[in-house]
Amino acid sequence: MVKKILSLLRFLVIWTFLVCFSHYVFSQEVDNKRCPQIYKRNNGNGQQVTVFASNISPASIYYLSALSKFSQGNFTFGWGESILFPPVVTKYWITTTAGDKYLDWAFGNNSTGSPFNPPGIPSGNEVQYTFYNNNLPTAGLITIEFSDPQDGLPLCTCTYALTSGTSTEVSIVNQDNLRVSSGSDGGLESKSLGTAVVNQVFERFTDGNIPLDYRKKENLQNFKKAKINGMQLSAFIPDEQVLGSDYKGYITSPSELLDITNAEEVISVDYLTQGNNLATFFATKTSNKVYEHSKYVCDRLKGAEILSIDSVQVGKFNLIRSLLKPESGLNEYAVSFSVGMNANSDEFHLQSAWLLEDYRTEESFYNFQFWSADGKLLQAMIENVLSQLTSFGRLNQTVSKTNPALFVSKTERDLSDPSKVHLSIWNRTLQNSAKIQLTSKINENTETTELKTLEVSLNPLGSTNLTLDVQDFAEVAIDLLDQGNKTDYLYQSDGIWAHYLPEGGQLIRYQVQNANNPEIKAGEYPIFRNVDFAASGSEYATVYKTIKGGAIPADLSNYSYLNFNASGVGKLTIRLVKASVQNFDAHYSYTFDLQQESKAYSIPLDHFSSKELKEKVNLNDLVILSFTGASQRDIEINLNNIRFSNEKELTLSENREIKVFPNPFQEQTNILFESQFGGQMELGIYQIDTGSLVESHIIETKAGQNQQQLEFGRGMKKGVYVIKISSNLEFLTSKLLLQ
Repeated sequence: MVKKILSLLRFLVIWTFLVCFSHYVFSQEVDNKRCPQIYKRNNGNGQQVTVFASNISPASIYYLSALSKFSQGNFTFGWGESILFPPVVTKYWITTTAGDKYLDWAFGNNSTGSPFNPPGIPSGNEVQYTFYNNNLPTAGLITIEFSDPQDGLPLCTCTYALTSGTSTEVSIVNQDNLRVSSGSDGGLESKSLGTAVVNQVFERFTDGNIPLDYRKKENLQNFKKAKINGMQLSAFIPDEQVLGSDYKGYITSPSELLDITNAEEVISVDYLTQGNNLATFFATKTSNKVYEHSKYVCDRLKGAEILSIDSVQVGKFNLIRSLLKPESGLNEYAVSFSVGMNANSDEFHLQSAWLLEDYRTEESFYNFQFWSADGKLLQAMIENVLSQLTSFGRLNQTVSKTNPALFVSKTERDLSDPSKVHLSIWNRTLQNSAKIQLTSKINENTETTELKTLEVSLNPLGSTNLTLDVQDFAEVAIDLLDQGNKTDYLYQSDGIWAHYLPEGGQLIRYQVQNANNPEIKAGEYPIFRNVDFAASGSEYATVYKTIKGGAIPADLSNYSYLNFNASGVGKLTIRLVKASVQNFDAHYSYTFDLQQESKAYSIPLDHFSSKELKEKVNLNDLVILSFTGASQRDIEINLNNIRFSNEKELTLSENREIKVFPNPFQEQTNILFESQFGGQMELGIYQIDTGSLVESHIIETKAGQNQQQLEFGRGMKKGVYVIKISSNLEFLTSKLLLQ
């Protein structure tokens, strides 16, 4: 009996030790939070894993969902240094070779095939993860979310090329830009603000398009020393120390938002370590309603993709978290919420919702947006802000909406036909259909909208790709409806026309009009809508258009000509504003004289030149196409049918003769010619017998009669020569007799 009791006691002691030890090892934090630099894949018939890394608790989902079947392969991930406590895989995304993307949302089981097994015991800097062989293709891309098993918070997302196995070693994909977006670029999308977006971008380019230099930004410590204590927006800035001792914050507030949004105050802070911005805080103060411009809408307008949406709990508060894949830079975990309050009350109401209309009205709001590539940093910032809020009064949550089960993950214009918009819809329900409501703004001058409702078929528990025809409209608001209820919303813009007048300039006329029957020819990229502009009181004025919505750079490097019809008064300078050019005067440009009657132009892109850059223009990052008129009197610019093309459709004017007097001549003569268009033209002199070019230079001409004096050097042989004066629009020629 005593032996049995002792044996039982011994079992209880061992069991208690094991439980305590498992709790201890489970509490070990992951010791490397960066993406593995390489992985090796083996599609062989792997064995089930029964021994796990020491930080995987037997009570965790990662342990309990371990695979126990065969027909498994494995990934071996390699970090740059030895690792003892590895992260776990919580989600993964597959991008097929056709560009389609799908997500396995949760761990499977041994019946359906779990996506990934928890990691095995590390060996140096390598850790082996087992996957169910049938789940993963052998081509395309795989994006993996790594998380800390201690708290389940995501650490990073990493993308690799899928391979066919045999332990092929593959490097990480898209890790050139190791930073998240700055708060200086946040806080604005196109909800009736298309022109504001364009004006903001144009102003930044004219000011020099200078890259963000944190050395010129006020650091957070100096800012906090000077800030006003009390219930001010600045009081809620997360402390640098909560992110880590090696983080330093810089104030990057986009103050221009105060003039074009409902924000009354705005503050943003970028948190840097080793020169890279890895976390951003963005906040606004508003009255009566929440801030109208959310990051997940703004970023999709700028080309970002939503990889996932889930719910997270921070303390007693439930918040919606999204994972965004931007055009460049690291993937960003983002959380937004608002805190409302009424006068003479010390109670604050936290509201978290995906749709703006789900927020309740309060007298004033503090609106917070956080984003980071590291879910732990994101959590630390939010906890710090909530802690500061509770120090001012009672904080309760009044709106707690769940994340949408049906949403648009990505929207983009067709690369060859911008009248078409491609949508990718992710459906986490069993519904097989939904409705899309399109509210289109026809052009920049009118408030007239076109409302259209479409019923679309969906893949249950999957993704669906579809294409919308938005014609040549300026903007379109897209609402996604599930059984009549809105679940998501976003905006698409073709890129907006706007104008700039210097101080003292007076606008006479500004009309943007849609084409009657816009036709897009193969091999062309249209710049939609026509412009009729007139101004006075200044020597110059500009009309301009972003090529894409959200001022996303467009790659038009495959085109050779800029074709359009134009008329007006004064000289016209066309400027190609590229993202990679800092000095505004260095952008590539082309200048010519406008005519009163409308004429067709076909300008080779090679004819655009820069005052500073010697190489030929490369339109791999075109942001804005601008037209600047210059005149001593009224300025008038009329533009229509603008498009980038690979065909020079314009036929040169008939050859016209140049008058030469005297002719024959000795050493010097005069030429008289008439140009239809004016601008820069090339003057060349050729030997008539061999066709060899003897002399060539660029001359400035005006529309109408032009006179030039020619001088021949004494080394020129006597005989007959041919003079040619030409541009891409016209051609003039005559014979010269040198005695």
